[in-house]
This record gives sequence, C-alpha cells and structure tokens, in this order.
Amino acid sequence: MSTIALTHSRKKNHTGSVQTKSSPFIFVLTGALLVAGFFGLQGFLSSSYFQIKEIRWAGMKQIDRKELDQQFQFVLGQNLIRLSIAKIHTALLNNRWVKEAVVSKVYPNRVAVTLTERVPAAVEIDPVSNRMILRDGEGVVLEEGEQDHLPRMIYYNPNAYGKALELAPLLAERKDALIDLSHAENISVRLKKGVLHLGDKDFKKRWEKFSKVEADLDRRNVAPWEADLRFPSQVVVKTKTASAETEE
Repeated sequence: MSTIALTHSRKKNHTGSVQTKSSPFIFVLTGALLVAGFFGLQGFLSSSYFQIKEIRWAGMKQIDRKELDQQFQFVLGQNLIRLSIAKIHTALLNNRWVKEAVVSKVYPNRVAVTLTERVPAAVEIDPVSNRMILRDGEGVVLEEGEQDHLPRMIYYNPNAYGKALELAPLLAERKDALIDLSHAENISVRLKKGVLHLGDKDFKKRWEKFSKVEADLDRRNVAPWEADLRFPSQVVVKTKTASAETEE
C-alpha cells in the first residue's frame, strides 16, 4: 500500500509540474489576443465606415439651409465616433436666429440637427435714422429688416418690452401706431393725430375707452392731441390751445 500511494503522489506532482510550465504560455497568448483585438477594434472604429456623409437638418423656416451646409461642411468626412457634438451645438447657438439646437449622432455615418428658431415679434425703429431692426419675443436682435404685420416700436426698453407685446394685438388694425417704450411705467402710443398715454396695465380696457372718444376728437378736429387714459373714470385730452375731460 505504501508503494501505490507513492506512485500516485508522483503522478500528481508530474501533472502539477506541467500546469505550472503551461501558465506563461497561456498568459502571453491571452495578452497577444487582447492587444490584437484592441488594435483591430481601433482600426475598425477609425475606418471609413464611420466617416460622416450627411447632416440632416430639421426645424428651419427663417434660416437658409444652404448657408448652414456651407458653414458646417467641415463636419463631412470626420469620424462620427470622435465628433464633438458640443462644438457644433455652440456654433449653432452663435446664430441669432437659433433659440435651441438638438444635435445627435446617427450611426454609422450621419448627424441629425433639429433647430428651434427665434420668431420675430416686433420692429424697432430708430427715430433718427429710421433704421429698422427685428426683435423676437425676448427682445433679442435678429437682423435689420421690416415685416408689415409686426408692431412697430421706438426707444427700446427691456423693462417695458413685454408689456408692449401685450398691447400690440390691440393695435393690429392701426398701421399708423408706433409704441413708445421710453418710460416703462407709462407706455405711449403715437398715432397719426395724437399720442395716447396708457400706463403699464389694463391695456384692453383703456384702449376700448379711447375708442369711444376717438370719433368725437375727429369731429372736433382738435388734432394734434394727447389723451391720458390712466384715470379710472375719464379720458383727459389736451391740445395746444385747450384741455378737455371726457367722462367714461
């Protein structure tokens, strides 16, 4: 029984010796496979398969697509995986017409861009040079130009601009109306025959009040006049030669 036990022990040791000698070979082989796989993957990721072939634009109305294609032509041919979306996003927001931009990668070789444009809300007129500037609802300057359907304003004041946009729909039919923003607490409207002082609230009620007395002012032919609508129960009209109070 001692001999059998000794023989079994030697076989076990022999087998263990073979396993110990094989370990470095397996380690080297595994490392080589990993290195080869890494460089193979890098080569695949850098291949022409991921070269950008197209930018797909969406959401454009005011912005010229051809101008965008030209501006971002440098993107074409780049590797999509390594492309910096943040760089494109920043460049898009530098365009005054762009309010928001969503840029995404579409594998294997395209970029998708969805834009939210700013919408012109008013025309600011320089009373000295008559230069016209389009502003959006937040007051951001878009470009020089004019759109007939937009309210016209002078002396832009950020503290009064939002209130003026509330007033503007009431004046939609009055092409001669020019909203004066020089005083935020008293927004004025310049009409062909006179000036209205509307304050900073209750615009609808005060405009309706003026509408009731406008015909009477035309009948009296007292232009030019100034009509103060800030009083609760009356319209105070002043002319160069006289003053009058008209009950509501």
